[in-house]
Amino acid sequence: MSGTLYGVGIGPGDPELVTLKAKRILESADYIAVPKTASERGSQALSIVEKVLECEKEIIELLFPMSFDEKLLGESWNSALAQLKEKLDDGRDVAFITLGDPTIYSTYMYMHKTLKQQGYNIEIIPGITSFCASAARAGISLGENRESIAIVPSAYECENLGDILDGFDNIVLMKVAKALPSLKDKLEKKGLSDKAVVVSKCGFGDELVEYDLEKASEMKLSYFTTMIIKKNGVR
Repeated sequence: MSGTLYGVGIGPGDPELVTLKAKRILESADYIAVPKTASERGSQALSIVEKVLECEKEIIELLFPMSFDEKLLGESWNSALAQLKEKLDDGRDVAFITLGDPTIYSTYMYMHKTLKQQGYNIEIIPGITSFCASAARAGISLGENRESIAIVPSAYECENLGDILDGFDNIVLMKVAKALPSLKDKLEKKGLSDKAVVVSKCGFGDELVEYDLEKASEMKLSYFTTMIIKKNGVR
């Protein structure tokens, strides 16, 4: 009998936001699978997990390069699948950890869909998303009454961002660090520059919450930076 693959969301950064179920699965699994880019020295996801585990675990490092090369990506996915299948076929349980929630723009879902189609036992353990945690840290709501919400994964790649800003009440822009200067200008033109808040590395020790977009655009911010725009105001 094959083991089970768990896609485990571990939240945005604060170890106290790891759910009780996630902690139980992490401690009961035989292996913890950690997705990494080739350039990463360590794993932020693993650093969170290590703070909540009460036992040592064997780690499987899965390399996923930051690339748009389909051949390279295919090779990395196939390699990761082979590593996971080897453990599952031995009857071992594997917890694949991911920041935030596995169902929100997560590398894990590529593994999930393929292994599910091949008949393996699969389960998703939800986690707190970065944008929900960011809204909580900023003390604002993501949606009230009939307000509409848009979630944009990479604002700097979004060609129809202007339409999204016009068409939704509340907008979440993820991974905005590289695009902050241009986003600031776009929001100013639409009269929304005072309707936004930037949250960087939410839940980590060096977390930043900034309402001044001019100031934020001049900072060197982490890849894990989110902007929330609320037309009814963020203060």
